[in-house]
Amino acid sequence: MKYRLKHKLFTAFLISLFVFYLNPSTYGYYVSYGEVMAFEQPEYEYAHTAASSADISVQTDNRIIDNWDSLEFLSNPINSVYIHDEYEPKYDDLNFISLPVDSDKPMVALTFDDGPGKNTERILDILDNYPAHATFCVIGRSIAKYEDTVRRTFDAGHEIIGHSWDHTRYTILSRAGIERQIVETNNEIYRVTGIMPTFHRPPYGAMNHSVKSVSRELDMAILMWSVDPRDWETNATSDRIFEHIMDNVVDGSILLFHDIHDVTVYAIEKIVPALIERGYRLVTVSELMSHSENPVEAGNVYRHR
Repeated sequence: MKYRLKHKLFTAFLISLFVFYLNPSTYGYYVSYGEVMAFEQPEYEYAHTAASSADISVQTDNRIIDNWDSLEFLSNPINSVYIHDEYEPKYDDLNFISLPVDSDKPMVALTFDDGPGKNTERILDILDNYPAHATFCVIGRSIAKYEDTVRRTFDAGHEIIGHSWDHTRYTILSRAGIERQIVETNNEIYRVTGIMPTFHRPPYGAMNHSVKSVSRELDMAILMWSVDPRDWETNATSDRIFEHIMDNVVDGSILLFHDIHDVTVYAIEKIVPALIERGYRLVTVSELMSHSENPVEAGNVYRHR
């Protein structure tokens, strides 16, 4: 077994050298049992050769890919390469490393309100097919019913933040009521994901001084939006949603959708590839705001990068 493992590691090393001389302008990482070596980014055919010869998995945009057929669509950088020992992945021994973000490339944040629900999985299926991440603004009381969906959302690298416990308008609540809606939802998100959100989105975008004050006390920022295609309207169509987004999106936009409507799913099927084709990176709100000139501050309202 030791001989086979050494052979795999040596083969991977030779491949990394081969790719280094072929493509000297972009960087990736080779990872093996906690050790990290920089090497040049392989294109699909080199990654496929590596997998065939050394039992390698590729991580790209926080997703581990073992099925090489699914790499046919891949054009974005490969982040990490994993060596398997006797076909047994050693993910628990490996360092997960992301490539530096190209902050010069325009980026937007897709956000989805009112889930999780029956259509959330369909949205995730679409996003899985592209180098795309989104932010899901969830209703706290729905998390237990769709716990597997929430866990899948988190595992795929998407961001999850609160959108109230039961979609009550915050401006009709007392300060204690606002706090309860935010905290109970955050606790449910933390129970499933182990991550405490730093943003929350008030239902209907309804806001007043109390909402801002409570948010500041909870050390949370308030997320709004800059482009609203009104996908919740009864006469909404996927074409109208698509056209509104494509006519109004700019670098730094925060796009509002609702993953409880069928029409939104049909629109997202067209919007995601169209935005990527136009040159946008689709990122989470936290990643989008990390490239802002001003740091995110608790109690402040964010509609755009």
